[in-house]
Amino acid sequence: MAQVLNFSKPVKALTPNSLLKTRQFSARPAWLIEMIQKIEPYQEKIWNCPLVRETSKGVLSLQQMRGWLIQFYPFVETFPQWIALNIAKAPDAFSREILIDNVRVEKWHAKQWMEMAEAFGLTQAELTEAAILPEVEALTHFMWSINLRGTLAESISAMTFSIEGTTQGIARAVLQGFQKYDGREGIHLTKGACAWMNNHARYDQIHLTEALEIITRFTETEGSRRQVANGAKRSMEYYLMALDACYQKFSPVGLSEDIHGFAC
Repeated sequence: MAQVLNFSKPVKALTPNSLLKTRQFSARPAWLIEMIQKIEPYQEKIWNCPLVRETSKGVLSLQQMRGWLIQFYPFVETFPQWIALNIAKAPDAFSREILIDNVRVEKWHAKQWMEMAEAFGLTQAELTEAAILPEVEALTHFMWSINLRGTLAESISAMTFSIEGTTQGIARAVLQGFQKYDGREGIHLTKGACAWMNNHARYDQIHLTEALEIITRFTETEGSRRQVANGAKRSMEYYLMALDACYQKFSPVGLSEDIHGFAC
């Protein structure tokens, strides 16, 4: 069961450009460029999956939109914990600073996701008490597993490079269709309701650049390169599986009659 979090007023955030200018980044090695190229088809599958594609056009059903928002709330709420698991692994101040800053940013995202869900007519109880689909739980369990047992580079590859990097594309696509939901069935998409998508469309570029720097610094052997690549690939496979499960489960055609409040 997800937690209901209380938040104080956040500090003013730096802009993406100012954050990137404050740090020095290495040139990407050839093996990393090759890995990114091999991972791109997996990202494309996510960006072109029915849930993302239909949301970007504003035609995803409200049942599916609400189901997705409910199912992914625990994942979003837990994300800072996975980042925090890697702080103790970081052998240098540079990486620790990046991870600590990322936790500070991510801790506001559960609140923003909740504001978005409430704008679509959901309650806190629906977000925190719903049973989670097996495919979404599989994604969550993989995140726990790789962040607990994986190396720093492997964990960052699976979590920040894959999930956050790919989510930037999802957020940009979804924002294109959000305006078509505003005003439907009492939906009122305020600035706060769009904050999660707006922030991920902008700030995930920072986290992606920082993730690639950590991966570059701490992936030295051929074996560790394979681990990093496999972690990224498997992470996106689970991500796609979870999104597709939400799309299919909450489809107006296939929605089970025994679902109440989108709990399975």
